Amino acid sequence: MTEPLVRPMRLSDLPTVMETTRRSLPLAWGEAVWREELASPFGLYLVLEEDGAVSGYIGLKLISDEAHVVTIAVRPERRRRGVARALLEAALADPASVGARRVYLEVRPSNAGARALYGSLGFVETGLRPAYYGDEDALLMTLDLRTAPHRNRPRR
Repeated sequence: MTEPLVRPMRLSDLPTVMETTRRSLPLAWGEAVWREELASPFGLYLVLEEDGAVSGYIGLKLISDEAHVVTIAVRPERRRRGVARALLEAALADPASVGARRVYLEVRPSNAGARALYGSLGFVETGLRPAYYGDEDALLMTLDLRTAPHRNRPRR
């Protein structure tokens, strides 16, 4: 067994990424959206690879001094093993996001596991987006990197 590797997402990862999305999120992006996102100069898309297979991914939009986690998903059979935490920490440590002062994300109020993970990383609830998911509101969570402990910005 090899050490998990966090690396930039490649076009060749899309079949696995899209399958993970379909198995994890009610509203899945299509291939055209993924290709557009991967080509964007404002995006940072990473995967976590274990033994040659993608276990999860994260996508951030980076604009000015803000980062927005636009997507994160872990294959169901790899959940609760630190994959999402590793992806979030790697994304925040990536040179592309070094200038970010705040990180935002939306999460379903019903997703207690994700809320606990984000809270453990220093994210706090800062707002509500009504009907964000169609069938459910979204909690807006924010991490202020200027005041967060350094453990939230691990070194590579």
